[in-house]
Amino acid sequence: MNAWRRLALVYLGLLFLSMVTTRFQVVAPLSITSGVLPLTQLFAGGAGNIRKAYMTYAEERDLAARNRELRDQNEMLRGTNDRLERENVRLRQAAQIRTTQSPSLVTVASVVKVDPSPLLSRLTVNRGVWHGVRRFMPATAPAGLIGQVTEVDGNSAVVTTIVDPESRVGITLKKKGGRGTAYGAPPDRLRGTFPLTVDVKPGDIVLTSSLGGVYPVGIQVGKVEQVVELGPNEVHRTVIITPSVDVSIIEEIALLEAIP
Repeated sequence: MNAWRRLALVYLGLLFLSMVTTRFQVVAPLSITSGVLPLTQLFAGGAGNIRKAYMTYAEERDLAARNRELRDQNEMLRGTNDRLERENVRLRQAAQIRTTQSPSLVTVASVVKVDPSPLLSRLTVNRGVWHGVRRFMPATAPAGLIGQVTEVDGNSAVVTTIVDPESRVGITLKKKGGRGTAYGAPPDRLRGTFPLTVDVKPGDIVLTSSLGGVYPVGIQVGKVEQVVELGPNEVHRTVIITPSVDVSIIEEIALLEAIP
């Protein structure tokens, strides 16, 4: 009898525990979920923000790389455009020189070096024997005479300008005529001499003449800046000439065929 009673009590106890367990199995997950949900949302939001931040970083990185690529392309195109523009300027200058000075243009050269001496005026250009350059070739620009080639090697040449003290140029006056000679007067002038019979005045345009046989006739040399007052024993009229071309800043020089 006691055994049956104990068995019944055990059965009732297990039944009670089963009921209690079954009751709290439904409630427990809801309470746990409500407690864990904010953390889950927090971690989910954080993961989303990290993903968005990474995507933004990747897009900005790609955009920066694209911008660098475009800048490089732009620099390359700008360099190409500059080269084409310089070449276009050369072609225009060459056409102008052939029309107004001489059809025997050999080449257009760039100045790569300037003699540092204040007593000399000589320019080194990047064209030489390999480009058809020879000694005594006249050097000009569209604005006027620059000088002549005095030294030459394979890929460069030296131009002695008309303001160098060793320069001599046969000259005449535009619309007036007369024959004279201009000598270099550093750093940036020429000293010209004319016979006393030549009526020369400030502002007169000075051109090359056939005197000396070095330069084509009619290339502009410069403008008379000053007529020096005559002394009692003078046999020539002396003038100061401002050259048409500022040889200190010239960048491109046209080289003409030397007069035989």
